[in-house]
Amino acid sequence: MRKLLEQTLPFWKDLTKSEQDALIDRVTESSYSKGTMLHYGGRECAGVQIIKEGQARVFITSPGGGEITLFRLLDGDVSILSAACMMKGLDIELDMELEADSVICTIPKGLYKDISEQNAAVKDYTLEMISEKFSDIMWLFNQYVFSNVASRLADALLEHRALAGSNTLAITHDALARDIGSAREVVTRLLKQFQMDGLVKLNRGHVEVLDAGKLGKV
Repeated sequence: MRKLLEQTLPFWKDLTKSEQDALIDRVTESSYSKGTMLHYGGRECAGVQIIKEGQARVFITSPGGGEITLFRLLDGDVSILSAACMMKGLDIELDMELEADSVICTIPKGLYKDISEQNAAVKDYTLEMISEKFSDIMWLFNQYVFSNVASRLADALLEHRALAGSNTLAITHDALARDIGSAREVVTRLLKQFQMDGLVKLNRGHVEVLDAGKLGKV
């Protein structure tokens, strides 16, 4: 556990020995199967989470059931927003879908809050991370407001290409629709247009990226 905390927490070297020992002793480790859904918000505040291994999609859900993907977490990423409830005046509802079998380590919210209040380095890191995430989310919502659906779909395909490290993506039209906050029918229509334009090739359960450069210009 020490090695993981040293590698993922930039403020580790600024902690006192007692703070380091408390984290090592009280961090919990949980395993989740691919497809597991977790909810954060209100009183359901998990604490600060570290993705030891796996992949998670963090998203928000509209009252009508629509989804917008906010960001993804990969090996070694730290999720501060899962502990947002410890910040006064910050009320945010988030859902997390595990996109692969995952192991998540959690720093209890009470312990993290106590250390943050006593250690300026931890407090500065927390505020910086929350500010950075909200900047990313505001950029995303600007994209939804000011860019067209085709552009968002192209960006989603390129993101999945980067995650997979391959031009062949094992992804469904439903999953892409959730990523970009649109309807499956719209995604299917756009993918067919992309195929006609020579940008992608569609196969059952797969999308093959043929021209990443042109996709990036959509």
